[in-house]
Amino acid sequence: MLYIFKKQNNLFFIILLFLIILKRIESQTLPQSPPLNISSPSLQCRGDLIYRNVSNRIDDEKIGFNFVQYNGTYQSCVIPCPSPFFTLKEWNQFLYMSFIMGTISFSCGLFLLITYSPIVNKTHNRHTIGVMCMSVGVCIAMSSDMWNYGYNFNDKSICPSPGQYLTTSNARCLSSGVFLQFGGVFGFLNWTLLSFDLFMNIKGIITKNYDKYYVAGTLIIATIFTVVPIVYDEYSMSYISLGCWLGSAMYQFIFFWILLTICLIVSSVFIILILKEIYSIIKVSKQETSLKGNIRPLLCITITSFAFFYMFFYYISIVIQGDYYQRILNEYTDCLMDSSKDISECKSPRMSVANEFVFLLCLRLLGIGAFIFYGINNKVKKIWLNSFWFNNRFVNRNLSRIALGTEIRNSYGSKVINKNYNNNNINNNSSYNSGLELSIIEMS
Repeated sequence: MLYIFKKQNNLFFIILLFLIILKRIESQTLPQSPPLNISSPSLQCRGDLIYRNVSNRIDDEKIGFNFVQYNGTYQSCVIPCPSPFFTLKEWNQFLYMSFIMGTISFSCGLFLLITYSPIVNKTHNRHTIGVMCMSVGVCIAMSSDMWNYGYNFNDKSICPSPGQYLTTSNARCLSSGVFLQFGGVFGFLNWTLLSFDLFMNIKGIITKNYDKYYVAGTLIIATIFTVVPIVYDEYSMSYISLGCWLGSAMYQFIFFWILLTICLIVSSVFIILILKEIYSIIKVSKQETSLKGNIRPLLCITITSFAFFYMFFYYISIVIQGDYYQRILNEYTDCLMDSSKDISECKSPRMSVANEFVFLLCLRLLGIGAFIFYGINNKVKKIWLNSFWFNNRFVNRNLSRIALGTEIRNSYGSKVINKNYNNNNINNNSSYNSGLELSIIEMS
């Protein structure tokens, strides 16, 4: 009995060892031969189309899969993500540019926010509150680009899986879309109010408690325009976007572009009135203080207006040509689905790389433009110099030492310059020997 048990035990180990060896051989040889049960259904998905079983089409479309139609029937193939309207290299270039410019714009907005906030600024009026609110919108909107940090369209794709686009069901998609929508609407509204505030400053009109109303109003409008699309699951990734935003053209038009158009018209009217007022001031009183004090924010509003006009008209052109782009995409997929045609005969649908690049760039110019015209001036310098950060015991002690050292060096330099200057006067009764001496004397 013991002998039989040992024999069965040895047989068990022999069978186990055989199965292990067979499995090892199978794992090494499988990659060398095509697996028929996997490749056979995907033979119909040629080119860059992705195989996906069409049996659960409705549920799959809700989570971001776009199935191909051929001869009026949905096929087990989906449109690749990212879309073929741009090459993979171009998509990555868009992504890297948006991340770099978005980070720069976010940093500019953060600097303005800190500068004009109570952390640094001691006094507030409707102008400083407007800049601060616009900076909040810029920071929130541009933070959506940071959600793509570490992602690309190669090894770590933004797309959840091959052929799948981001939708509201994805937490990262929903959060980044909400940030972009709320920050964009809130920033644009306050940017428009800044043009109104600039006109009020030039006219010398002062209104009380005005800032309280527009902060509350812009917050309410931005919240409504952000929450309603969430209720209808409208945040998703389109064929020409780098991330999530309002999916359908109708929701984009109602909850963003109409508002942006109103902001553009209103700000343009105020810009015209501002230019008219400045011209009247210069012509009548020849006073340049109003022009000098407001030319930088005026240029900021003007430049950003052109940028937003470009964005608007680019969007309109995409909507008008929507049927054309859908048609060339269908022609491309029909060609790939037709087994009688060679893949090389199928022409990829293409869009203008330059136009798309400029559009994505314009989205990220608000923070940079605001920093140039609201963050680099004497007013910002005074805000920081009068703040706690430059008026405390530690800073004052170090500044005193630096000022004392500078005063000693300047005193010594002045003596040397005066000595050289007197020697030159003795040796030469004419005017100064060189422009360098003259510049040194003027600097002293």
